[in-house]
Amino acid sequence: MKFKNLLRQIALGILVIIPGIFHSCDSIREDLKECRLLVRFKYDYNMLSTDAFHTQVDKVDLYVFDEEGKFLFMQSEEGTPLTTGDYRMELFLPIGQYKLLAWAGVHDSYEVTNLEPGVSTFTEIELKLKREASLVVNKQVEPLWYGELADVDFTGIENTTTTINLIKNTNTIRFVFENLGTSNFDVNDYTYELSESNGYMGHDNALKPDDVLSYQPYHINQSSATTGVIELNTMRLMTDRLNNFTVKDKNTGATLFNVDLTDFFLLLRHEEHKNKWGDQEYLDRKDAYDVVFYLSGSTNAWLSISVIINGWTWYLQEENH
Repeated sequence: MKFKNLLRQIALGILVIIPGIFHSCDSIREDLKECRLLVRFKYDYNMLSTDAFHTQVDKVDLYVFDEEGKFLFMQSEEGTPLTTGDYRMELFLPIGQYKLLAWAGVHDSYEVTNLEPGVSTFTEIELKLKREASLVVNKQVEPLWYGELADVDFTGIENTTTTINLIKNTNTIRFVFENLGTSNFDVNDYTYELSESNGYMGHDNALKPDDVLSYQPYHINQSSATTGVIELNTMRLMTDRLNNFTVKDKNTGATLFNVDLTDFFLLLRHEEHKNKWGDQEYLDRKDAYDVVFYLSGSTNAWLSISVIINGWTWYLQEENH
């Protein structure tokens, strides 16, 4: 009886093992697929904390490195497959440890380091915003995101899904200038410039030393006799870096208005955002700013500049000072 029980236990054990042998993706049967590493991309590091990858990102480039940080290959996807809401990039890899880095939204506005498989390393990859020799950026740049995973363990036992969280590196700023004085306002009588050296990023998304770029409007519109609108881009804003938004008289070159936008944008935060996120997290989550400046100087509209924040009027320039 003991011998029969032993045989029965062995038989049951074989029945349990066999399904795993013939249905696991790492089976030795040639007609079954290999196990794959599936990479999901997520962009919820925004003001709504809602994943917007499938509605905003139109292209993603994934760079794959081995455990030692040597570059293996780059794989891309763009267009319709990214819009489904459940997109996963399939990577066919041997068992091992990997590092993954993603740039999403890279088009004609950017250049990325050319890497050589088996030679280039993780720390060598960099991205730079293209600019003219004059360092002027006055064209609308494509939205850009960054994400990375430093340690991915792929066992090959089963299909494995890992997630790369993206952070947005571009900002759109729209200024409305409304003259409350007695004279008209011509938006084309002035030049507008945001100066910042933030167009060069390393493998860790940190800003590298760069030329001071001159971001200028790609859109200017005279919406009424007393109101003008401009729109411009800039790259990632940092709490520890100053930038200057300057308005000058086009004829005389005289500076009429100069403000550090980073401090100014932090001033514009709603109280709920102040309580929820730190300064840098707020700047990284926010990607669009709409600001109305009210000009009310008696002899020169720019002598008095104010903005309304949460019902309070803040004077950035006062005529009597």
